[in-house]
Amino acid sequence: MDLLLKGMAKEEPLLVVAVVDTETVEKARAFHDTYPTASAAFGRVITGAILIASTLKEGQRVMVQVMGDGPIGEIVAEADWLCRVRGYIKRPHIHLELEDGKLDVGRAIGKGILNVIKDLGLRESYHGSVPLQTGEIGDDLAYYFFVSEQTPAAVSVGVYVDIDNSVKASGGFMIHALPGVKDETIKYIEERLKSIRPVTSMILEGLGPKEIMEEAIGLPVEILEKKDVYYYCPCNKERVLDAIAALGEREIRDLASKGEKIDVQCWFCNRKYLVSKRELLSLL
Repeated sequence: MDLLLKGMAKEEPLLVVAVVDTETVEKARAFHDTYPTASAAFGRVITGAILIASTLKEGQRVMVQVMGDGPIGEIVAEADWLCRVRGYIKRPHIHLELEDGKLDVGRAIGKGILNVIKDLGLRESYHGSVPLQTGEIGDDLAYYFFVSEQTPAAVSVGVYVDIDNSVKASGGFMIHALPGVKDETIKYIEERLKSIRPVTSMILEGLGPKEIMEEAIGLPVEILEKKDVYYYCPCNKERVLDAIAALGEREIRDLASKGEKIDVQCWFCNRKYLVSKRELLSLL
């Protein structure tokens, strides 16, 4: 089972979160049949959504949307306060030539926008939007926190795709500097992160979230929260019919005129639902 841990540095006001979500990202890859570069990009967005979700309160959820001009197009990941996540990628069959031996996620995503939409249980959702800085996702999320939430943060996410196209390692960590942190501590963390090894290397060596947290900041960490992470899509026939009903009478009659039944496919898990003409007309 994939795992997320949230903790505080024992000696400094630093919030640290780390997640190993290899099984979750591999499940997303299998659902959407992503090629290696797309798998890496998709997995990073999923991990980013999970890291943000770790800061939410009960009943809240977040959607992370990356819209670039690269060949992948759009990536969406939704996660809730329980760290259940699901995602969608517009063009899953993208694989580019390696750049210095690494999957070129930045080029696959291109220039564009990062949107973060939080459902906090209020009348209106919170919506933050920033230009993509690198398309590598980790830097883009850190920029989002700095600009939209005025929170200094470091974010690192990574996905290792094996030669058989399966995801062998996926995860990430996030560091938030809280009020009262010393300037020298921030400088120490900044210098440490310049030479830290990739998070996928840590996972491949068997490190768990706690070890990743401590390697990231070089300080002992007190664990505050522990959550299982998994891919979860709550779609069902009732939700499908509700979505069709929201289209309006004209659209429903148009669908009903196309035959005795229609196939409806969920974008997030590719599950298919058969809706009969009688069910469509009953929505009217």
